[in-house]
Amino acid sequence: MRNNTFDKRKFRYASTSVVMTALIIAAIIVFNIIFSALGSKFLWYVDLTPELVFTLSDECFDLIENGDDSFENSSSPIEMVEKFRAENKAYNKANGLKEGDAGYRDENVMISIIFCDEIDAIEAEYFTKLVYNTALELEVKFPEYIEVVNHNVVRNPSAVSAYKKTANDYIPPSSVIVTCGSEYRLYDIRSFFTFETTTSTTPWAYNAEKKFTAGILAVTRAESPVACIVNNHGESLPSTALVSSLEDAGYEVEDLNLAKDDIPANCRLLVVCNPQSDFMVADGISPVDEIEKLDKFLDATNSLMVFMAPEAPVLENFEEYLEEWGIVFDRYVDNVTGMTYPKLVADSSQAAVGDVSGYTIFSEYVNVGMGATITESMRDVAVPPPVVFKNAMPITFSPLYELTRNENSEDATKSYNYASYYVDGVSRAIFDVFTTSSEAVAYANGSIVSRATENEPLKLMTVSVENRETQESNYSTVSEASYVIAAASTEFLSHTLLDASSYGNNDVLLSACRAIGQEPVPVGLDPKPFADTTIDTITSKEASTYTVILTIVPALTALALGVVIIVRRKNR
Repeated sequence: MRNNTFDKRKFRYASTSVVMTALIIAAIIVFNIIFSALGSKFLWYVDLTPELVFTLSDECFDLIENGDDSFENSSSPIEMVEKFRAENKAYNKANGLKEGDAGYRDENVMISIIFCDEIDAIEAEYFTKLVYNTALELEVKFPEYIEVVNHNVVRNPSAVSAYKKTANDYIPPSSVIVTCGSEYRLYDIRSFFTFETTTSTTPWAYNAEKKFTAGILAVTRAESPVACIVNNHGESLPSTALVSSLEDAGYEVEDLNLAKDDIPANCRLLVVCNPQSDFMVADGISPVDEIEKLDKFLDATNSLMVFMAPEAPVLENFEEYLEEWGIVFDRYVDNVTGMTYPKLVADSSQAAVGDVSGYTIFSEYVNVGMGATITESMRDVAVPPPVVFKNAMPITFSPLYELTRNENSEDATKSYNYASYYVDGVSRAIFDVFTTSSEAVAYANGSIVSRATENEPLKLMTVSVENRETQESNYSTVSEASYVIAAASTEFLSHTLLDASSYGNNDVLLSACRAIGQEPVPVGLDPKPFADTTIDTITSKEASTYTVILTIVPALTALALGVVIIVRRKNR
């Protein structure tokens, strides 16, 4: 006779097991849904790549929150947002405006990072998702000040019309806009990565940390300065990397025809790169005087950067003006033929690996004098990044200047040479920024024509400064300065050297902009190379072994447990 009690108990146990199993599975599913949603909102992920390429650094957060403590009067983006909010609130109160009224100013100003596509489309692509996650990380870190916004510009192009320079401009879905108030920076998604060449489709490094930080710094400034690249003397940039570096330094970059146009009033930096024809002076034939424009510009506490190639022609007007700033591009004149030849620096002791000629030079940092202030933050690390000059012409001090040796009796390594000039109330001085080693030589017309010494290495980059004091109405004085930075190498600005995080060329430009502009720029936030997708800590053979073990062992363990349970039940 069948035992109904046993059958009922067996059915009850089976039903309970099924219910418990279903509840556990349901609980796991619900937990996964909740955890995934929270993880997406609060970015709960762990960066397991060796270089930690997906996470933002403490330096980035500190610069946004506290600003650059190198400058006493520098305000951080957070402080500027608070200032904008207070100003708008005071304006609305003074004018009796409420939200919704015409002319009402937003009292909750935010730094907005706008993606011009929908979230699903952004997250469907690996590289755009990286940029989006970095923006979300900023939003999570500063929720009261930074917001991430999405607009579908294909369906609704008017959503970003405020960020067009002209009504006919097209902002593609691949664009990212960083904005605060009326200021904005418009980037293509490619600008958040570093590519081997401008036509490369696969990036080798991730640069979003610097790009976002630079954009946030730029849009929260009270006024964005302009950098003009002079273009009417046959100038040519070796790459577009210089423009990107200037934008990272917070400048709006514009081209300038110095013969036709006046220098914009908000321009703070002029860049001259490898001109092939001379600058005009008022000579009775043309009323235009470009040298006078330069002079007036530098008289107004502004700055100039000059990059010359050794093969550039002699430009009498322009180079004569640079002599007044202490700068002479060193050439060799053959006393027999009267021919002038460019000098080319070679330094076999500091040459790049594989460069037999020695023309690609790992330069020496100058650690004393005015030139050292430009690279101070770069040198304040265990191993400063190498700064490379390729195919460089040496610079010498102008004969108009008096050479001075600043001797340090306590530490001879802190002694250095500089040159100064004082005429008609104008006081200027010129200092080295980067030099060769003491073993460098300079070639001209196939022969060695000059050699470096211990006290006089060949100069690769210099900085000239004119200090002046302005008397104010309250009988106090304000110290002001203008700067001219010169390098006789255009390949210093090449894509290979500026975009590579292994070299310090880009940081030199950013540091120089910070030193001459007195504005914080994201120095040291380097592009981060993508990690190899292989597991770095084990060999391929070990990886295969682990795969087999992790695949077979759990299955065999489960099978063994099942056999044991079946056998035990039969023996009960």
